[in-house]
Amino acid sequence: MLISLIAVIVTGSLRGQEAAEEPQAGFLNLVNLITLKSPTFVDLAGFKLNGGEAMAPGDTSGLLAIKPETYSFTLSNAAAKPETITGSFTMEQGKTVAIICYDEVKENRDGMREAKLRYNLLIESDEPTGPRLSIVSLLNQPLVGIEVSGVPVTLTERLAHQAKVSLNEEITIVHKGRTLAGFEVIKPVHTILFLFEDPGTGEVEISMIQNEKLEYHPPLEEEEEN
Repeated sequence: MLISLIAVIVTGSLRGQEAAEEPQAGFLNLVNLITLKSPTFVDLAGFKLNGGEAMAPGDTSGLLAIKPETYSFTLSNAAAKPETITGSFTMEQGKTVAIICYDEVKENRDGMREAKLRYNLLIESDEPTGPRLSIVSLLNQPLVGIEVSGVPVTLTERLAHQAKVSLNEEITIVHKGRTLAGFEVIKPVHTILFLFEDPGTGEVEISMIQNEKLEYHPPLEEEEEN
């Protein structure tokens, strides 16, 4: 069951008291990049995220500290077919899991195009590898052209374009002449950028996750058919 812990756990000693034993917890970050115009709701092991209110595209749960065990979660959006999907993840002590929620347009057997709810779990690798950059397109387009610090790059849908970056390097991401992101690499972490479409404006936007060990892997074909 989800436990109510603050996102930042302080393990230092308290004045006049012995240091408390470190709580057993891992950390979850759920990012909603479902871009359907109807609202998206998320339920995590019976706990309704965002106070039961809809999560807007681009919204994140923030970093949630939860007890290490296996959890189920449910994504719901009335514009998708089916309207609800369920997934699960296993939390380990001291580690971080990110859940990237998005939608995909598929053609059904009758030739009609339907929106499908999807998610991707990002889990930690065993070892950090220094500063890196991965860029993933979640747009419903097979190929998307961008510029990464002035260098043309073609993104293939849901596959990661990976690049080595250096500390203190300035990175800019441009799509069709519009700057989507600009930032400096100030820590030796893995920066993962996700392109998605804002359903309100129709503009392409970027969501960013930074973590020392998190890895992105494209979903498997059998997962996509569920």
